[in-house]
Amino acid sequence: MELKLKELRQLKGLSQQEVADYLHCSAVSYSRYENGNRSPSLDILIKIADCFDVTLDYLLGRQHISEQGLTPYEISLIEAARSTDDRAKDDALQLLRFHAINNK
Repeated sequence: MELKLKELRQLKGLSQQEVADYLHCSAVSYSRYENGNRSPSLDILIKIADCFDVTLDYLLGRQHISEQGLTPYEISLIEAARSTDDRAKDDALQLLRFHAINNK
């Protein structure tokens, strides 16, 4: 079972440590979940789903991210992010964060 935890974490703009803190586990344990070296328990899966605001079905590869509440523009951003490499995703995220901070 391959969980797309890194993608979800990056979409939320969180670090591995922040997610680990939310889950009350070590960053090393969370990193192993993210890299597929360890499978989370059901309790941890539920917490991960809550953290990333997705369903367990999505985490288990049974459904896509819900588009409920997203604007067409937000959906297009997600689709673009899914179709590019990690470096482009990181660059785009940093640019958006920069503008968000400077427009406050």
